[in-house]
Amino acid sequence: MKEERSEEMSMDNRASNKGVVTSRQAWQFAMVPVEIKGDELHLLSTTQFAPRAMRFVRRVLRMQPCVGLVSEMALRDRLIQEFGSDGFALGMRPAVARWTKKKNSDNGSSRI
Repeated sequence: MKEERSEEMSMDNRASNKGVVTSRQAWQFAMVPVEIKGDELHLLSTTQFAPRAMRFVRRVLRMQPCVGLVSEMALRDRLIQEFGSDGFALGMRPAVARWTKKKNSDNGSSRI
């Protein structure tokens, strides 16, 4: 019983369940919120975009960011999984599209 409650509480703390950021904000700031612990927002971003995401979390959400760094492709895949591909379709995150296009053009393929 105690284990069930613990799992239930961790699901309640998942940031994606709370609607902490909109799809537009997630793509714009290249971040995926993962969990809320007290006044901390745990999120995923890349080395390149982490400073921008951290400023957004502090200034707009008024929370303390705790960043997990992932590769650009892993972040893109997670953004699509959590928020859909709207960022690509609507041009919300041109930098993410640019990195993907550049990465793919380096190996001769074009996915975008």
